[in-house]
Amino acid sequence: MSETTEETLCSECLRMTGYDIVNRHETYEVRGEKITVDAQVAVCRLCGEDIGLAELDDTAFAAAYALYRARHNLLQPEQIKAIRSKYGLGQKAFARLLGWGDVTLARYETGSLQSESHDSQLRLAEEPANIRVLLERNGDHLTHEQRVVLEQCLGELSSEHETLLVREESSLYESSAPVRKLQEMIVYFAGQKDTWRTKLNKLLFYSDFLHFKRSGTSISDARYVRMQYGPVPADFYRVQARLVDDGSIDERPAHAGDCEGTVFVALRQADVALFTEDELGVMVEVAAHFAGWSASRISEFSHREPAWLEAEPRATIPYKKAVSLQLS
Repeated sequence: MSETTEETLCSECLRMTGYDIVNRHETYEVRGEKITVDAQVAVCRLCGEDIGLAELDDTAFAAAYALYRARHNLLQPEQIKAIRSKYGLGQKAFARLLGWGDVTLARYETGSLQSESHDSQLRLAEEPANIRVLLERNGDHLTHEQRVVLEQCLGELSSEHETLLVREESSLYESSAPVRKLQEMIVYFAGQKDTWRTKLNKLLFYSDFLHFKRSGTSISDARYVRMQYGPVPADFYRVQARLVDDGSIDERPAHAGDCEGTVFVALRQADVALFTEDELGVMVEVAAHFAGWSASRISEFSHREPAWLEAEPRATIPYKKAVSLQLS
């Protein structure tokens, strides 16, 4: 039992009263099945009756739903979000691709129980080949940008793309720290204003390549690939999905004029201690240089980079091309 200093209205005492939090087994009915979980319950100090606190009730119901899903081999919310995230689509866009209503997927990702038929569809969606079929069938429900992003993700998930990445000399990419640093760079730039997906990729590229131009080493050691809207880290979508899943960043659908896309928002502070003073200085400089730039403007700017122009589609952009970077 834990004591609190807060007060709330007790429905039995009909007055504001203090309460204690006690741990006990609680049983809930989920789709006709009894589910017992460890729960925390608020107990009135005056009459000893239970007091319903929404945050405690929500946590208990979430635990009951999670146990029900585990018993019936249904995907958990974080697994559903991971499937969607690896294809680079927001909740509404992915729901439309699946042929569902706009809010259906959002409900599942925030804890509502999915039907068995929808769960089966989501499991099929784990396989990129099935997403390609859905893209042909329901692609007209997506915007042009969403289709392009999805095609990029499918390309990066293909065995052909993995073969292309292996071509580049490996000596520049052997560090054990690139994923961690790339993660924290993403969190850092997601903390800037209006960080659209396309813009985020370019901020990462310019930080890594500018630092390489000045010092001969990149910041994250990430591998960059020539994609339609400019350079993209080869591991971006996997790293992005991981950060969304662990609550480091959030991805939110956004609109700007006729454009629709995804904006990233940092949910925590980046671990800047991971970077050297020079590395962090370059990141701050790049963020300031492109502050206020739209995703389309920075994309067009990156298309003037010899590093991007001289690379084959979906091929790795070598760091040695940093010498010709427009930023100095």
